[in-house]
Amino acid sequence: MSVPTKDKPYGDGLPPKRALGVKEEMVFRAVLAREMDLSGKNRAQIASEMSRILGCPTDRLITKNMLDDCVRSRKTGRVIRFPAAWVAALCEAIGRDGMQRHLLNDRLRGLLMIGENVSESARSLKRAQEAVEKIMELKR
Repeated sequence: MSVPTKDKPYGDGLPPKRALGVKEEMVFRAVLAREMDLSGKNRAQIASEMSRILGCPTDRLITKNMLDDCVRSRKTGRVIRFPAAWVAALCEAIGRDGMQRHLLNDRLRGLLMIGENVSESARSLKRAQEAVEKIMELKR
């Protein structure tokens, strides 16, 4: 398979079985832009931190322009270029996990929510047990 180009976005192979549709791509861009905006960092800072996290060589650094391009409105024939390896680096750089959560399917998102609820319940139970222990100490 050859490298994708402007004229052949999937190289000389077939497109992925499930390429992003227009609506999905718009939502992806919107979530990406929102997550970066909510971080309180500018895109140059985010790009620099992502490059550091990924250990990018100096001739392959992620730039502000690359991130800008990822959130820019869709143009005809233009394919989003946001490598999967960037997702975790982005989330670490901005201190938010919204992009990773967005990419989960419904089943995995549900499992994550269950796990978070169990974890919160365990913390609540621990706090309740500590309160009971304090009350028991006061009664002694």
